[in-house]
Amino acid sequence: MTEKPRNGGRSSTLVLVAAMLTLCGQAEMLHAQDEAGETQSEEHGGHGNSVALFLGPATHLSHGDESSETGGAIGLEYVRRVTDWLKIGALAEWASTDRERDFVFVLPFFAHLTEHFALFAGPGLEVVSLEEGHEDEKESESLFRFGTIYEFEVGSWAIGPQVNADIVGGRWTLVYGVSFGKGF
Repeated sequence: MTEKPRNGGRSSTLVLVAAMLTLCGQAEMLHAQDEAGETQSEEHGGHGNSVALFLGPATHLSHGDESSETGGAIGLEYVRRVTDWLKIGALAEWASTDRERDFVFVLPFFAHLTEHFALFAGPGLEVVSLEEGHEDEKESESLFRFGTIYEFEVGSWAIGPQVNADIVGGRWTLVYGVSFGKGF
């Protein structure tokens, strides 16, 4: 079995710096919006923010002579509505397979094509603990996630089936499942 090539260090640092700058810019934009009295929460039933729990499987697709493997995934997400069609967020997700455990942090941007259907994409970081004969070996690498979600709303609650794809160093992981959220 060949070991997955990983490179942490410099690329991971660049992703984190870019993510921090993006969040700072978004925070400034939200502050300016609030100062101008343009809050979006009034237009959306009082729900400018939401938190969600994600549950589903994650499949590391085959790479070279390796076989694909699937494990469970669980995640937490915070999302802030910026405009009628744009949301920004932060999510943390944990996935586990027989060979490794992944922790993923992503800063997604959501574009709502309809009231309930959205596409999203964003940069992130993956931290991996290899399980196959390695002594708690941890490596980190930058990633890019994109996906889609369709939210069914029931009052301030939402249920959203979603499909995500992570690209990490030329490898692909599919993460699919359902998120259960609450607006506030």
